[in-house]
Amino acid sequence: MTKQEAYRILGLTSGKSAEGGVTLSEIKTRYRSLMRLVHPDAREASGKPYPYSAGEIIHAYSFLKQDFVAPPNERKSPKDCSCSKRQASMQAWDAPVNPFAYTERDILHYAEDSSGSHIGTFSIARGKYVWKIEEDFPLFLLSIYRCSRELLEEIDSALNRPEDPSFLKAIQAELSYLLAQQFIDGSGILEHLAKESASEEAGAGTFLIPSMLETAGKTAAIKVGEALYPSRLLKHRLYLKNRSGTELGYLSFLDDRLYYVVIPLFEQKRVLVRIQADDFVSGSERSRRFAGYQRLRLWIRFRNDPISGTPENLNLQIQHLLEHYRTKPAFS
Repeated sequence: MTKQEAYRILGLTSGKSAEGGVTLSEIKTRYRSLMRLVHPDAREASGKPYPYSAGEIIHAYSFLKQDFVAPPNERKSPKDCSCSKRQASMQAWDAPVNPFAYTERDILHYAEDSSGSHIGTFSIARGKYVWKIEEDFPLFLLSIYRCSRELLEEIDSALNRPEDPSFLKAIQAELSYLLAQQFIDGSGILEHLAKESASEEAGAGTFLIPSMLETAGKTAAIKVGEALYPSRLLKHRLYLKNRSGTELGYLSFLDDRLYYVVIPLFEQKRVLVRIQADDFVSGSERSRRFAGYQRLRLWIRFRNDPISGTPENLNLQIQHLLEHYRTKPAFS
């Protein structure tokens, strides 16, 4: 993409350039205005589609913005970024694809008003894209939630039966969890979300993950440095016990993304684990102890035995769950 193409896509005067008077603020304002314009609801209301796609607008905005934020010796020349308008649209999302995923999902983008406030979301791409760290995680979960909702609504519609809200909610929660696993590469994401341990004792490929023991409001009598052990997995929660076998609570994370990465690894028996009670280093964390939280140090290492890491096919689990929903008696 060239500067002339980028300015044309954004609808800015072709005779201007970043050096000739167009400011970053003007580019941002125009970008936000266009993103509102290409929102599906706005297109239906106006009846006049903008000649360029959301992907092309995002690509043009990102290309022009680099002139204002990158040092001169690091700026890309037009020839380094040359591509056709079709390529710009196709490259709106370049994440890896899981061809075996049960269904496609939308890549969602926030729609903003002129002040930068979020006013909704819309899809910029659809496919079997694996989540990557650059994708907003709440929007990723929203895309999974919508996928699960669509699958269940298709069943209700095909059977011409009324919706059972409580049963749908329970099934959708489990379905969303299974679908999310198909779009998350646990081993790859851990490199970004956790710290790889450098100690010889831990061993190569061992990750140290900040975590907590959640005790449902009860104060746990645990000593700093005390070893804890997995007790059981129930409803996607890993319960922990002490050396004497007393169950103390379940594993929790401050970063919600780790829940969707770490817990499936335990369920699939792909990792070895070591857990140790940690100390509290700040007043805010110390206060959480009395609310039923104990900070932990969690080390996990991927197993060398490939057989141990072979989970039941996720597509089969999804099919069984959908069949269970389909055969449930009609709600009355």
